Amino acid sequence: MNNQIDQKLDELKNGLERFENKLDLLLNSNKHRINEKRYVSAREVEDLTGLNHRTILNRSNLDEENPLFIPSIQFGGSRRKYFERKVIERIFRLK
Repeated sequence: MNNQIDQKLDELKNGLERFENKLDLLLNSNKHRINEKRYVSAREVEDLTGLNHRTILNRSNLDEENPLFIPSIQFGGSRRKYFERKVIERIFRLK
């Protein structure tokens, strides 16, 4: 009787481990889904580079001659800044 219970417990543990592994795989792939938008926000740059989004925004306010400067774009009078994906990839050598 105990042997059957132990077998069932092992089967449940193995099934749970497989389920956890699949769930981890799905969550990780969703988080790092490749998004090929041309322009990205500071928070998206943070996800790509690991650099804080406020640092990204502050560097976009620096003088263009400063080596830490990150170029940005504002659309239609909006206060929100966007960054061109290709420029970010080149500056941070992401590809």
